[in-house]
Formats: sequence, structure tokens, C-alpha cells
Amino acid sequence: MKRFKNILRKCPYIVVLLITWLFMTIGGVALIFYRDYYSFEWDSFFSEPFFAAVMEDEIDGMAHGESEKPRIAKAVMANLGSVSYAGSESGSVNSGKTAADTEISENTSNNKITDVTEESLKNNEITSVIPDIVPKKIRYRLNFIRRFAAAKSSWEGMMTEPAEAADEGEGKPGQTLFTEYEPVETDSIYYSDAGKVALTTDYPYVTVGEDYFDDAVFFGDSRTLGISDYSGLNADFFCENGMTIYKLLDEKGVVYRKTGEKADLNRVLQEKKYGKIYIMLGMNELGYGNTAQYLEQYSKVLAQLRLWQPDSIIYVMSNLHVSRSKDDPTTEFNNININDKNAASATLANGTDVIYLDINPLFTDNDGYLKDELTFDGVHLYADGYMKWKEFLMEHGVVR
Repeated sequence: MKRFKNILRKCPYIVVLLITWLFMTIGGVALIFYRDYYSFEWDSFFSEPFFAAVMEDEIDGMAHGESEKPRIAKAVMANLGSVSYAGSESGSVNSGKTAADTEISENTSNNKITDVTEESLKNNEITSVIPDIVPKKIRYRLNFIRRFAAAKSSWEGMMTEPAEAADEGEGKPGQTLFTEYEPVETDSIYYSDAGKVALTTDYPYVTVGEDYFDDAVFFGDSRTLGISDYSGLNADFFCENGMTIYKLLDEKGVVYRKTGEKADLNRVLQEKKYGKIYIMLGMNELGYGNTAQYLEQYSKVLAQLRLWQPDSIIYVMSNLHVSRSKDDPTTEFNNININDKNAASATLANGTDVIYLDINPLFTDNDGYLKDELTFDGVHLYADGYMKWKEFLMEHGVVR
């Protein structure tokens, strides 16, 4: 160290060079950071479900550590696709225990779970009594499957016989009906289990032609991009990847698909009048804020749209569920969260000039998951799926 100090005293130029190098290094790092991150939209980054999923998984791992799942959890997960539920004609779930539950109960009472095999689960029905030995994350998924099994009959009735349902007094035109179920407890700060599934607003819809959409505008995220690209509708589309209900009316604007440039909707909606407004937002909000905040912002957006477009019919479209492989109860990116957002936005429908449309029955299986054969990534549809989506919209025209 003394030798080094002596060298510095004898060669002051080395000191100058070292100080210059230090400042240049710090300055270079600062310039790179400024170049790459000064205009970075941190709000958009934190709002991505992927960020929330990674962070929560990291926190959970640090807090609890990694542990091997019991064999019962592995068996349930392995046979998730073949699980069925005993129910009544109305779709309610049988609450009685089956052989599988009895076997689980006997084993857990002796602190043994190794005798519960995949075969024992596969050959028996799992009912509403899901043992505590099954990890909470797996119980969420099982309850999700059971919930949509119970809601299936209501969906089919609303899709195929809307007029009959109204005649029988099950719902009057203008009502947005819900199928209720027993919710499960969640420990997420972003959502809870809604305890109900929203159905398409019961209304005397008419089948319309493509010209019905000539005075329509669509707002949304990447799924709405698909409608824009593959439906062939001559409507205005303001949508882009990562769009949220929080950013829709932001002064930074939204991409207008006909020009490919950003447009400020605060200006557009005051200069042009639309007869119909279709809006679908919620996927990029899964890990940003909570459902109550999402609903509050959605309400503000609809109120502003109504102020600028007093004569338009507003269609609130449900967010499409994800596939079984993409559904992850350990993160915010799961169908329980999506359903929570859908149920919340459906409450904004008044049955007159605000209509709720549930498109999930078109594309999901009996367990409520997006069908694998309809998607290339578990989230977005193939091109022909958007044609089916267009047909659904044409069958749900509101003419006043």
C-alpha cells in the first residue's frame, strides 16, 4: 500500500487518469441508464401479470422455502383432466363423501398419504369435500373446475334458448344474470373468488349484418387486435398489446389500427359520434391493483364514454379465459382472477344502453378452460376463432 502511495506521489498523472476514468465510467453508466430507462413506462411494467407472478413466487419461496408436494397433490394434478363431479340435474355439486375422500381421510388420520394412488383418484369422483391435505393451490383449481361444471347448464340455456328462459320467468329482458356458487378463500391481494359467473345480458337481440358495425368502435388489448385483424369488420379499432382500463383514456393515446399511429381518445370521442362501443379490458390488470380498483376505474371510463357518446350502445365484453396449461393458481394469471374481473364489469350493465356479453361459452370446455385446439399460446385464438367471435357479435345486435 505504501509503495502504491509513493507511485502516486511521484506520478501525479496517474491520479488524474484514475479520476478521469472513474468519472467517465460513472458518466457512461448514467448515460446508458438514461437512454434505456428514462422513457421506460414503469407503470406498464409493474402492471404486467408476469411481473406480479414472478415477484409473488419469489416472495413465497423466500418465506416458506421449497418443499416436496405430497403424493396426493401430484396425483390430483396428474389426473386433473379426468376429474368429474357428482351433481344434481341443476348442476349443483354433491357434498357427500366418496371412496376417494374416505381413503384420504383414513390415511391422513394416521399421518400417511403414501397409499393414495393416482388410480384411486382416477376411479372415484372428487366432491365438494376436498381434503385439507391437498395443497391450497390445487384446491383452487379443483374448485374452479367444479364451479364451471355447475354453471354449464346455465350457459347453454342462455346461449340456445334465450326467449324460452324469458317466457318462463327465469330472466326478463334487460337483466344480467349470474350463476352463483360457493367461493373458495384466496390469499391474493389482487383478487378474490367472486362466487358467481356473469352471463350475457338477457335481451331481445336481433341478428344483424356487417354494416351494423360501420359506426362501431372497439377498445381493447391483444385479443381485440385479433378481432381487428381477422374479423373483417369495418369498424374503428383502438387497441394494442398491454392496454389496460387505466391507460385507455390516457393522453398518451391508443394505437388506431387504420393508421397505425397513436390517437388521443379524449379528442377522438369528442369529434366523432359512434352508434356502438365495444370494450374488453382486464387481462393486463390481473396483477395490477385489485378488482375493486379495476371496477372503480371501469365505472369512470364508462361514465366518461357516456358523457362524450350519449346515444351510443356500450357493450362490455367478458375477458376470455386461458387454457388449462396457462391457468396458474399460484400466480395472478388464472381463471379465478379473470372471472372475478368479469363478474365485476358485468355489474355495470344496465340492460338498456350498457350490455354485457359473455363470449367464454364459445371457446371454453366443460371445465371453463380455453380449448387447446382453439389457441396457439393458451391465451389468444387462431384466426378462425375470431370469425366465430364475429358471428356471436352479429347474433347479439341491439336495435332501438
